[in-house]
Amino acid sequence: MQAINSIGMNSDIFANSIKNNPITTEKTVDEKSSKLKFDDVIKDAVNKVNDSQVNANNSIESLIKGEDITMHDVMLSVQESQMSMQLMLEVRNKLFEAYQELNRVQL
Repeated sequence: MQAINSIGMNSDIFANSIKNNPITTEKTVDEKSSKLKFDDVIKDAVNKVNDSQVNANNSIESLIKGEDITMHDVMLSVQESQMSMQLMLEVRNKLFEAYQELNRVQL
């Protein structure tokens, strides 16, 4: 049940990334007749999680080097990247379960 609660709290990260996604806004404005590709949304979400991980690593390196960054900022970026990674993994697991369920359906 804890994983479901964490998904509920962090669903805004992916919802905002889809709303503010240049791919989604660009395609809905420029190509109204075509639909957004599922793989583009997934790739963008994975890239945002990766950017969050890179940002956390850079902030850790900055702290180690003695640059002007507070421990509080470092911990926030690390927690944000950890939560976005957990959310991405839970979404992946749910997609995989849905795929398996569709394969079990008999027509």
